Amino acid sequence: MKRKDDTVAILFVTVLSALIWIWAATRTEDERTISTTLHFKAPEGSTSTIAPDSKPVRLTFKGPRASLDTVEEICAQGVVVAVAADDGDFTINVTSRMNANDLIRISGAVVITADPSSLTLNIQTLVSVDAAVEPVLPSVTVSGDVTVDPSTVTLQIPKSIRSELPEVISVSAVLSEQVLEQLQPGVSHTRSASIRLPELLVDKGVIVKPNRVSLSFKIQSKTDKTVLPQVRVLIAGPAEDYAAFKVTLPVKIIPNVSIEADKSLIASITSGDITVFAIVRLASRDMEQRIESKRVTTFLAMLKDGTGQQVIATVEDPAVLDVALNIEPITQTSP
Repeated sequence: MKRKDDTVAILFVTVLSALIWIWAATRTEDERTISTTLHFKAPEGSTSTIAPDSKPVRLTFKGPRASLDTVEEICAQGVVVAVAADDGDFTINVTSRMNANDLIRISGAVVITADPSSLTLNIQTLVSVDAAVEPVLPSVTVSGDVTVDPSTVTLQIPKSIRSELPEVISVSAVLSEQVLEQLQPGVSHTRSASIRLPELLVDKGVIVKPNRVSLSFKIQSKTDKTVLPQVRVLIAGPAEDYAAFKVTLPVKIIPNVSIEADKSLIASITSGDITVFAIVRLASRDMEQRIESKRVTTFLAMLKDGTGQQVIATVEDPAVLDVALNIEPITQTSP
């Protein structure tokens, strides 16, 4: 009988000790520092963006061990922070914002310090704008049209900068030269291309939907590029006007011209077999008004048979394409 009583007493003490240990583990407060990432989110249905959209922080919690274990599991996934405010900069107190989080509040732990203690966010309301998509296929000449699907994308632009932008906005769908290099001419191709924003929208918090489109096209020929140190200017005008006017050029060359054309043509240009000219076309009225400058009309590669083939030309300074002219009437001598 005594042995049975001893067994019951030992069992009772063991259970009581376990209960006391569990109670102590859940009630004894401790501190723990946990690193996590805050992910900032606009309210559901909002058209606002938040920058930055996430930020790493170090939070020091105080609470029972079980509560600290719970918040450590929560923080391992990152913490979503809903932010609602007017457009502009907005500063949040990290400690108070974390303690207001439902998951952390229910855990029983409390944030006592945060590093950094505050964060400044920029909030922008977005407006939607439809933008036409222009295909960009570098280093190739295509046969026929390029089909873009979809032909427009939606841009979500910060409201604060929309008024500074043109009414009509276009974007580019770009295929890399590496992708195009692998495609055969004369065959129809369809490829996915990424959307490139115009320079004035880069790094402005613009969202593009969709951010890729499909391009369908047929390559006619592969192209290449070369840079010519200088290109001579030629004047083209009605033949009868040259009997009445003399045209001279104070500057007869266009410097540093980048030429793009078929690979075979570029090879002939580079070797010197074919010469490229900058053509300035003058009308009779230009002569009569004795204009002082006119922009280059086109760049032509003069082939061996005397015909000209238009090439794509770019210059570093567009101002050099405005060619200065000196037009003087020719005095007619009496017979």
